[in-house]
Amino acid sequence: MKATLILNPLSGKRRALSIQQMATRMAAELSASIDIQVVRSPGHGTLLAREAGAHGADRVICAGGDGTLNAVAAGLIGTAVPLGIVAMGSGNGYARSLGLSLRPEAALRTALTSSASQMDVCYVNDLPFLGTAGIGFDARVAWEFDKSKSRGLWGYMRIVLKEILTAKPMPVTVTTSGSTQEAKVLMLVFANTREFGNGAIISPGSAPDDGLAELQLVSKPWLIPLFKAFYDVYTGRADRSNYIRTVVAREAVVHQAGTIAHLDGEPVEIGHDIRFRLEAKRLWVVRQP
Repeated sequence: MKATLILNPLSGKRRALSIQQMATRMAAELSASIDIQVVRSPGHGTLLAREAGAHGADRVICAGGDGTLNAVAAGLIGTAVPLGIVAMGSGNGYARSLGLSLRPEAALRTALTSSASQMDVCYVNDLPFLGTAGIGFDARVAWEFDKSKSRGLWGYMRIVLKEILTAKPMPVTVTTSGSTQEAKVLMLVFANTREFGNGAIISPGSAPDDGLAELQLVSKPWLIPLFKAFYDVYTGRADRSNYIRTVVAREAVVHQAGTIAHLDGEPVEIGHDIRFRLEAKRLWVVRQP
């Protein structure tokens, strides 16, 4: 087998580079060849993945966070080259949703030896994402987290707690299957997988290979119910929350008052008008054995 490992040197608090020797050793043990490439700039992962596929890689393995994974996956969508995942980010929402190990050695072995399945891919205004995308509160948190020097769960939670106290509901107009509704939301999440990352399960019913996505319209609780809402999200009970309304759809058009969004945790300037869509079984992803 011929594999390419694409890693982000900044991921895992700069620990991603440390798996190079592990990857070389494991590939030799498995009688495989491995080419190691390092992401140097935004979007570089997409280019590296495309080049790996064009040069005959049997699979491409991403070592990094959800943002790096998003970029690498973009270079493989619509091809027959499987994507392996060594999750080394702050949230690791996609890997967690697939039940992949968060231990680099175990994840790398899975990426090199297990079989792949076809997964759905979603888009916001033609920008692809694998797990979740959102507008409103979670987009603002992603924006602040991207600028912060603090990484990991506690760095993320610090920003969440700071932002939640001042966050104001945002008016949105949502059209699905010809039906239009208006609402004021804390955030609106487009979910192809169960969680944002760090164990925050926003869409318990979502699966990345069922051909459907869920739109989660989240209203802002008052202060006391806010703690119950956090508890629901972190215990997989978001679908029971009175503050979360689910719409199952493959396409949606949304108008927001704001202009930003996040795609797999990466903030983007998206504008007021958003088109969301799901394309079924467009990406091969290596799963647990």
